[in-house]
Amino acid sequence: APPCPSDAETPSAPCGLSDSEIHPRHCPERMRLLPCVAVLVASEWVQRVGGIFVRSTPKPTEVSVQGGADTRQSAAPEPAQDYFVPQFFAPQLTPTQFLFVSSPSAGKVVYSELKNFESLTGRTFALVDSGLAEPAGLAFDNDRGLLYVADRGVSKIFRYRVLLQESSSGGQKTLALATDGVRLCVMQGHPVEWVTVDPSGSIYYTDTGANTINRISFDVLERIGEGSYQCGDLKVVSQKEQMAKAETTAASALTLNAADRASEGPTDAPDTLPEIFTVYEGSVNPHVAVPSGISSDGNRLWWGNKVEGNRAGSVVQGEASPQPSLLAPDNVTGTQTFPATALTSLVDTTYGVAHSNTMVFFTANKTGSGSVYGVMGDGSTTEFVSSLVMPRGLVWDGDNTVYVADQAVSKVYSFPVGRLMDDAPLTQSVAYSGAFGVALFTKSRANSEAVKAGAMNRGGGMRILWLLLPLVASMCPWALASDEC
Repeated sequence: APPCPSDAETPSAPCGLSDSEIHPRHCPERMRLLPCVAVLVASEWVQRVGGIFVRSTPKPTEVSVQGGADTRQSAAPEPAQDYFVPQFFAPQLTPTQFLFVSSPSAGKVVYSELKNFESLTGRTFALVDSGLAEPAGLAFDNDRGLLYVADRGVSKIFRYRVLLQESSSGGQKTLALATDGVRLCVMQGHPVEWVTVDPSGSIYYTDTGANTINRISFDVLERIGEGSYQCGDLKVVSQKEQMAKAETTAASALTLNAADRASEGPTDAPDTLPEIFTVYEGSVNPHVAVPSGISSDGNRLWWGNKVEGNRAGSVVQGEASPQPSLLAPDNVTGTQTFPATALTSLVDTTYGVAHSNTMVFFTANKTGSGSVYGVMGDGSTTEFVSSLVMPRGLVWDGDNTVYVADQAVSKVYSFPVGRLMDDAPLTQSVAYSGAFGVALFTKSRANSEAVKAGAMNRGGGMRILWLLLPLVASMCPWALASDEC
């Protein structure tokens, strides 16, 4: 091939890059538009995988000084040139998350930001440091930013609105959490240790005194927040009362003709009345025996039993909003009950309960150790962790990880649940004295619309690249030069 022209004859390189950066030691005239596109594609790819290209300075030519005069070494120096050295950093495997931890002994609720399942700073920060007696179970409504705290010391459930605060220091963004300063009582007068919230915003709690499982609808919670009701206004409606009311309503409807039914005015929806619905009670249902941890997906309801789990069920599945049956007249007497099934009767005492899309997790103590189990819908059970001491609250992160608090050692651990395994590896997430209840705040879920917009912007990078091709061509006229070489 004919020799390439000298440096003086070489046209200036495009896009602010030198010839050597585009194609070192080769004639740039042989290049076309493709290298420019390749550079931009490479940059887009580097941004996506998290690599950072760092420009390295050329290695200086070695010089020796003899007799006051500079003399080059005998070896021919290599031509100086710029080059790229890829340096990759470990990506963040998890979205921005905050772990809430309650401590009955400290009377506080704290939080810590997580990165890759561990505390980002190794520290905890107070979220609620006053006004609580013995905060136990926690539940966080990620869509609405609401934290529910079961305070067993005063037999109440409190609600806090959690705010995300962003600040910058030294060019680095930092995140912090705070409440709006309002402690809202949503339930009082019933012994409570565990609480959960479903996707609709309704909460469920277990009443160890009355041996019941109860639901407060989101509409009622909102009316409490607006001041229309006080938490002391709520009346518990038992399962027997619900069945009797359904029977009366059905009988009344049978006596009305079509014209009378049409003339009746609308009534308030049942979920807006100041009522607490007892969905399961031990006096009627054999699967309720001092209920403990509880979890719900809005359709199904899972709870553990603190006593007689071998008989009543260690973990029981029921309906989140069961409807009274009208199939038999003895419903009024309470001999009929809402449907429930024991998933497993492996242990006698269950504490915390959480669920994923395919499995229900629960904590229990055996002789000399504490364990975390997972049970499938068919009843098959796996002991994920067996090396804890007093495991209590636990929470699923929405992916393949569960966080569990060990009250005896004052630590919160995480472990993978993506596949069934015994003795899953434990990772210490954070330490806090007397850790009992846990909950998660995932920033990407609370700001789903912003995430969607960001994903569209990131995903549109390649589309923008193709739209800019004419501009790239105008900036790189040398790529269309003649075939001199």
